[in-house]
Amino acid sequence: MKVTRINKIREHRVFRDFTWPGNLQPFGQFNLIYGWNGSGKTTLSSLFRHLQTRSAVAEGDVEFEIDSAKVSGHDLETARLPSVRVFNRDFIASTILAADGRMDPIYYFGEDSVEKQKQVEKLKDELDRAEREVATARTEKSKAEKTLDEFCINKARVIKELLISSHAPQYTNYDKRDLKQAVGKLTDESAKSALLADEDKEKLRKHKDAQPKDTVSEVALDVPDFDGLASEAKVLLQRSLVSQVVEELAADKEVGAWVQQGLALHTGDRKSDRCRFCEQPLPAARVQRLEAHFNDAFASFQSEVAALARRVESERGRVAGVQFPDPARLYDHLASELQSATSQARPILEEASAFLNALHEVLLRKRESPFERMSVESALQGTPRPDRGALIRASQAVNAAIEKHNATTNDFANKVKEACGALERCYVAEAFAEYRLLSDAVMAVESALQGVINNPPTLKTKIQAIERETVEHRRPAEELNAELCSYLGHDELRLDVKDAGYTMTRGGQPAGDLSESEKTAIAFLYFLKSLQDRSFDHANSVIVIDDPVSSLDANSLFSAFGYMKERTQGAGQLFVLTHNFGFFRQVKNWFHYLNRRKKEPDLRPGRFYLLKAPIVAGRRMASLEPLDPLLEQYESEYHYLFRVVYEEAHRGDAEVMLEEYYGMPNVARRLVEAFLAFHYPAIQGLYKQMEEVDFDASKKTRILRFLHTYSHSGSIAEPEHDPSILSETRSVLSEVLELIEKCDPVHYKGMTSIVAPAEAESDDR
Repeated sequence: MKVTRINKIREHRVFRDFTWPGNLQPFGQFNLIYGWNGSGKTTLSSLFRHLQTRSAVAEGDVEFEIDSAKVSGHDLETARLPSVRVFNRDFIASTILAADGRMDPIYYFGEDSVEKQKQVEKLKDELDRAEREVATARTEKSKAEKTLDEFCINKARVIKELLISSHAPQYTNYDKRDLKQAVGKLTDESAKSALLADEDKEKLRKHKDAQPKDTVSEVALDVPDFDGLASEAKVLLQRSLVSQVVEELAADKEVGAWVQQGLALHTGDRKSDRCRFCEQPLPAARVQRLEAHFNDAFASFQSEVAALARRVESERGRVAGVQFPDPARLYDHLASELQSATSQARPILEEASAFLNALHEVLLRKRESPFERMSVESALQGTPRPDRGALIRASQAVNAAIEKHNATTNDFANKVKEACGALERCYVAEAFAEYRLLSDAVMAVESALQGVINNPPTLKTKIQAIERETVEHRRPAEELNAELCSYLGHDELRLDVKDAGYTMTRGGQPAGDLSESEKTAIAFLYFLKSLQDRSFDHANSVIVIDDPVSSLDANSLFSAFGYMKERTQGAGQLFVLTHNFGFFRQVKNWFHYLNRRKKEPDLRPGRFYLLKAPIVAGRRMASLEPLDPLLEQYESEYHYLFRVVYEEAHRGDAEVMLEEYYGMPNVARRLVEAFLAFHYPAIQGLYKQMEEVDFDASKKTRILRFLHTYSHSGSIAEPEHDPSILSETRSVLSEVLELIEKCDPVHYKGMTSIVAPAEAESDDR
């Protein structure tokens, strides 16, 4: 398959409205396209690059003709296309890569190697980011672990200081490990239940800090049956004796008691007939009457009342004699409990003592007045009856505190251990929420670390794999050096293998920065070498080469041309684009040699084209035209330049847009420089050469101003200077021709005979 022509290029870069001219031959097997800088060569080569990459042309409207079939630039992804290889600036950029950040750069050559190295550099950037991510994650983990660790250390220290004592030696070495273990056993529910109120913690702390004390006897209190005693007394107080009452004795209790006692001293074992008081005889009748008054029922009743009184007094004595232990004898955490219980018991005991005392007194009165009926309610009026149940409960509370004290003493070590355990669980539970937050933070950063920790090894493996592939495809340095020498015509540049690429020396010194010409040379070597790939059908493919000799000197240019010719002469179709006339001349002669056996133009394999980009309405308008015969026939560009200047100077248009002249200063400068360089070979520089010319000084000044203002090192100028100078274009060009004629009339006549033979003959006549 071959590219026949490019039917149209519209609104694509400098090609504004190009259609294939009717007088322009279709592309042949060998095609040479000549054009100055800015004429559209790069644009053309990029269009061929689209064919190579099979990527649609997004800008403008482009149509190729391939084997007589029309192919739109928008359809290149799916169209049937030939195999194409393009050498241009894009290829150079993708072929040579210098690794950054090195004293002696390592270069990577070839599209494949460069692409792989770019992948490596990208992966290294990713590796750098991944390693920073891992480092950051490790730092965050370390911070979180440190925060948790410091929290545990501080909490463990506090717990240790709060719990350590001579009776709790297990807390002497309490540290963060113990805290973590204790926290690990907690759940939300158990942590909640382990929390204690402040007063409870205070009690446990006092218990923990206490010293062992002696046991304390419990309070022995058989609480009287107050209601029963009152009932018994009520019965006795309501009874009255039936006997022969001696009125005066019944009326006078004291006398009656005195007489009763005296009767006992005069009867029985102490029987006497005389009064032991007055020694007077005792009348028998008086004695009988007194005995009748003080009979057995009387004595029995008195004895019964006296017995109950003694019981009541005995109960009162026991109640009044109750002694509570000093709370100071109990452990601190129980002292208040005992104090509270005794505070409740004492008022009840006082009430009980008062009640029993009042009951005792009324019984004594009854014994003295056995014949008098008495009311227990009246006797006890104003004396409250004690609450026996409350007294029992109060005494039990007192003994309960004492029992706890004694139990603590009997099992002091275990009790301290229990108190410390409860306090520890409480302190740990208080730290539980914050510990869990910090622990969760550690788990989160650990998870983040695990999410990135494997990225660096994975990236390193990928980098190593690509570098191995690069090394495997790397060509031997000596082979490259031989090709480079053959291409450039000298061995000043040399390559040595290093790592996955090459180091380069220039004249034995490290080449820290390759020039554009060196980059172009090396890239072009790789391009030509790629044409020998097994995957590339050289004889049935399209090869496009855009300016491979940038900045080369004449000797190197000739060597480069020979190298290119050798590698491309068997191409199915070849396109060479250049602005270098020396290289153009070499390729042109080669194509002429190929054409010498074909007399018919349409059968000749070599075709020649000219790219132009005149400025129209302020915009460059690139076009492809047949090569000017002067460029094709003569070995120098000088003939073509002379004709362009001559025709413009003699142009008959009355009005011309100034932008049409933008390229003329450059053309005129190249013509003048070529002419003066031939006439004054020993003098360097346009200004010095002009000084040697015997010509009108004012015209020379005007010519120099014109050339200097609008010509720029061989490139087409942009409209950025004073338009008034451009308006003088025709007159200045006429003065340039006048200068050439003045310096060398014979030469001038010969040139006019070539570019304008009719006018030359007219001048002869």
